[in-house]
Amino acid sequence: MNDYLIIPLVEITLTMVLLVALAVRGKQHAARRPFFLFLFSMSLWGTFIFLMRSSSSMTTALLWERFVFVAILSGAFFFYRFTVSLTSAKPRKTVFYAVHALYITCIALIPTNLIVSGMQTMWYGKAPIIGPLFAGYVASAYAPLVLGLITLVKHGRRSINMDERIRGQYIIAGMIVMFIGGTTDYLPALGISMYPLGIVGNIVFCALATVAMLRYDLLEMKVMLRKSIAYALAGLLLLSVFGGLIFLLSSVFETALSPISLTITFVSVLITIIAITLFQPMLPIFQSIVDRWFFRERYDHLQTLKRFTAETKHIIDIDQLASSLVTSVANGMQSRSTFLLLPSPKTGDFTTHSYYGQTQPGDLSFKASSLLTLTMKDQDYPVDINDTDVSPTLSVLTDNEKAVLARNRIELLVSLKTDDNLVGILLLSSKLSNQRYSPEDRHLLQRISGAVAIGIDNALAYENIQQKHGELLEAMDGIIHAMSLVVETRDPYTAGHQQRVADLAASIARTMGLPEWDVRGIQVAGLLHDVGKLSVPAEILSKPGRLNKTEFDIIKSHSKVSYNILELIEFPWPVKEAVLQHHERLDGSGYPDGLTSDDIILDAKILGVADVIEAISSHRPYRPALGLDYAMKEIIEKKGILYDPKVVDACMELYEDEASVLRQLQMPVAVTS
Repeated sequence: MNDYLIIPLVEITLTMVLLVALAVRGKQHAARRPFFLFLFSMSLWGTFIFLMRSSSSMTTALLWERFVFVAILSGAFFFYRFTVSLTSAKPRKTVFYAVHALYITCIALIPTNLIVSGMQTMWYGKAPIIGPLFAGYVASAYAPLVLGLITLVKHGRRSINMDERIRGQYIIAGMIVMFIGGTTDYLPALGISMYPLGIVGNIVFCALATVAMLRYDLLEMKVMLRKSIAYALAGLLLLSVFGGLIFLLSSVFETALSPISLTITFVSVLITIIAITLFQPMLPIFQSIVDRWFFRERYDHLQTLKRFTAETKHIIDIDQLASSLVTSVANGMQSRSTFLLLPSPKTGDFTTHSYYGQTQPGDLSFKASSLLTLTMKDQDYPVDINDTDVSPTLSVLTDNEKAVLARNRIELLVSLKTDDNLVGILLLSSKLSNQRYSPEDRHLLQRISGAVAIGIDNALAYENIQQKHGELLEAMDGIIHAMSLVVETRDPYTAGHQQRVADLAASIARTMGLPEWDVRGIQVAGLLHDVGKLSVPAEILSKPGRLNKTEFDIIKSHSKVSYNILELIEFPWPVKEAVLQHHERLDGSGYPDGLTSDDIILDAKILGVADVIEAISSHRPYRPALGLDYAMKEIIEKKGILYDPKVVDACMELYEDEASVLRQLQMPVAVTS
């Protein structure tokens, strides 16, 4: 069986598959029935062509050829009916009835010899002998096709729905192929030696038209063109390389092996390896080259947008994430402006959080109960503001909502959802090029919207935690300062001591490079390190002379008392341990437990040095202030003996800074009486 018979069998198989696919997956649409009849006519065309070509008798072949003419005319007629239904066009009654009249008339004339009078054998196979009205038949077959094409073109120009326009592009492209192929069928009968390609054109057209009908969210023809060029380049390179190898090997082994057998063997062995190891890795490279040529300066922005979710998945700062999102979307989509609306934690109203572009948002916000917000909660796909048939609710927006969108030139709305929860709305204004947002643009935005929504949801949750955490910390700070002040009211001579120790300890910790969270814990410990002095009698605290052993033992107990007071409080830092150990020393000479070196936590080592420096630098009931220089001399001399070397080094670094907290201890300290 040669291609003369195989080609119609291919068309029969394809149209039958498409008919089944349309019946199973086709959407309910007024154009579905005429399109089904059109496909059925195409399948009959292929069937009758096959029967005609396989007939041994010319009389039988003529019978099937007349059925072919009926199928061709029916296909053209039902295609016209299909385009009218698809576009909801209202053709003139005279034109509409004329098409029907021509169809009926030609069907009635086909059994006569006026259109086809017999069969003849041509160089490629059987062909009809045309009758005197053959030209009229051709005109009757082309007329509905041309009218259908005109209807599609007019509708495409008027339509603001990008999906409809793209669907029309597919059908028009298929029609052009079918026109060319169908014309070649008539040429041999007119004496022109050209192989009839009508069936091939029908195969291409049926495939394109069915894809257009089954898929509403089509890729643009530009996308298909880009992908086709990339495949063609990759295939051409492979063909060149392996064609050259085959030619070379055939020449080298010409005396030993047959070139044909060598070629067959070589190709059969390597065909799988070629497809897997070469074609697939090369295709992305060629696709990248083609895309870069198509998109030019926009290419890098599009790649950034495609990588956005992977590159920002670790960002939990909502401001940083939102700023990156609107910038990447605006550049990738070439939008004049892009706005990100987030819900208010208190009201749920969606207000502008971040924007990028030429237009400031002004009053771009929507109530949680607004029609626009409620609509976006149900949208899983980006919506063009003009596509009211895609989302009918958009057509009943309030005048105020429409005015807000119009002032900001909003054209595309993207809902950012996690499950059924709307966490944000992305609004894109018109493009810089004034072109519409293509289905490819929308597919990309839809693809990243889910991951972006999860990122925003996580960032908002983290911000909420941070806010509540901050409120708790503020409350805790208030309580801590209150406790610190209570201690100072019992010992006015050392008023401000705990605050100064806390500030100095925090400054030392920062100089040592500790995380800010740890610094905060050390500062809290500084504010509370002498809270145990509440148990020390006031006369001992303010005694002007030296303390005896009993009195000193009472003073030394304040570390343990401080620990006991704080024991029931669950701090997020080792505050209690630092307070208990801040009088411990590296050589074990400290109190209350005589700990040494590594047994003392770092917070306590820092707090202990800060306490010593502040105490020496300030006035005491039993002596005047000895000054900062004396305090520094003390800790430097005892570095590594009593005090941690790293802590002392940090103090020395602070001492060199004239503006440091440490230097402020040189200022006179007021004594409150």
